[in-house]
Amino acid sequence: MILPKIIMLQMGWICPLLIWLVLLCFFCAIFFAIEDGYLYLRQLHQIPCDRCSFHTGETCLKCTVHPYKAFTVEAITCEDWEGKPVNATRIGWKL
Repeated sequence: MILPKIIMLQMGWICPLLIWLVLLCFFCAIFFAIEDGYLYLRQLHQIPCDRCSFHTGETCLKCTVHPYKAFTVEAITCEDWEGKPVNATRIGWKL
């Protein structure tokens, strides 16, 4: 008889506490997922393949030197990277 009353009294503060803990875990998981995505995007923006002179612009053969490594995380440290020559007409200079 006394045990159900004690349980009901304790449920008044245990349930809200559990709800807040679940919400805290949920928002922490969302925060960490967003942070991981942001760090991954920063890493992908370091890939220099689109500015390389060996980039073909084709979907089948993206790079003539390293076709399997092109546009991947491995391409960040590509030893054969060579910058494209600056197109003077593209930036508005007259030759």
